[in-house]
Amino acid sequence: MKKILTLLAVLAALIVTAVVYQQQQNANLNSAATSGARNRDLLLPDLDITEVQKIRIKDDKAEVNIAINDDRKGASVAERSGYRASLDRVGRVLSELREQKIASKQIVGKGAWAEIKVQPPGDAQEGIGTLVELIGSGGKVLASFVLGEQLNIAGGVSSTGFSGGNQRFVRIPEDGDTIWVVSNTFYDLEAKPESWLDKAFIDVQQIREIAVTAPTAADSWRVGRKDETATDYELLDAKAGESLDGPKLSVSSLLSAPTFNDVHAKDKAAELLKGATRARITTFDGFTYDVQVAKQSKDGADKYYLSFDVSADIPQTRAAAKDEKEEDKKKADEAFAATKKAREEKLAKEKPFAGWVFEVSEYTVNNLFKKRSEILKLEQKSAEAAPAAPVNPAAPAPAAPVKPGLQPAPPSLTTPPVPLPLAPKAEIKPAADPNANPAAPKN
Repeated sequence: MKKILTLLAVLAALIVTAVVYQQQQNANLNSAATSGARNRDLLLPDLDITEVQKIRIKDDKAEVNIAINDDRKGASVAERSGYRASLDRVGRVLSELREQKIASKQIVGKGAWAEIKVQPPGDAQEGIGTLVELIGSGGKVLASFVLGEQLNIAGGVSSTGFSGGNQRFVRIPEDGDTIWVVSNTFYDLEAKPESWLDKAFIDVQQIREIAVTAPTAADSWRVGRKDETATDYELLDAKAGESLDGPKLSVSSLLSAPTFNDVHAKDKAAELLKGATRARITTFDGFTYDVQVAKQSKDGADKYYLSFDVSADIPQTRAAAKDEKEEDKKKADEAFAATKKAREEKLAKEKPFAGWVFEVSEYTVNNLFKKRSEILKLEQKSAEAAPAAPVNPAAPAPAAPVKPGLQPAPPSLTTPPVPLPLAPKAEIKPAADPNANPAAPKN
């Protein structure tokens, strides 16, 4: 009996020891111990992206804060005065983070964090990575991590940053010395406010007329076309001898679905649009765009700015044709309603962009900067009268005037040879006899 009790006691002791050991192991795996965090499949297994209301990204040079609307149908960039953020980019980033798997892990001591650039901004002078924070209601941080150096395909550290790899180091503060490696460079997660902007804004189509008012009145011009089928534009304010040199001015695609590099708040308009060229663009679908463009030089570089206002004359009713059949009336009403709706939606989409100052490429606005003299095709002056042909001394003398009653011969293409007049025949006399008496009478 004693032996059984002893065996039971030993067994119980072993079980207790095993339980304690397992608890210690679990504690170590889930702590910031140097042995590293517990292995898992996903980088952020507890992330619920529907709770994210703000994305904050910061590196050693810049910071960007993207706020997500409560209805999840929009987002804005705080560093650009709340201008609209790219919802596609926001959604893409959150989906990637939710589904991101871990490729491998490494245990890296704090002393080596700078080498792989996983130091958070503000804590060190070198080896600084990109801090990403996903923030929820009440400012609660739902997830925080530091994106470090990029790896190349062979597994080594890439010396060229983002240009040559397909993996990246990630450090999560809660995971201590564990450095995760993921097969994703997270190219979208950069601390550049301009890269998060929604770059789509106006879309000018079916241009009917453009009237440009340049800072110098003599440089202004106005072009247009009669109907949508016309492919060529005409100079509407042409003076005598002036016409538009079509190849010198590209009009049909002007401001057609353009993009921009950056945006500035409306209170910067007076500064950035100083000395602007103005243009009024009207379209066949009833839209009017009042545009300002300006070129500013700073630090040896030229930058181009554009701002606009938009309005539209959208018919609200359709005039029925005379003797219109009921079937035709229904089709025409449906087409009219669809066109009306599309134009109203276009106006509602473009109106919020009015007044902002957009930094664009030179190509986007270069045609509006052209001077009147640069687009003209001047008419050629009439050719001067050709000089009289030199007189050919070998040419025959003018013909004698025709006597009345006689008709002149028709002119011929070739001049007939003129016969030379023959000399009169000389009278031949017999030679005189030297022995003859000159005084003797003739027989």
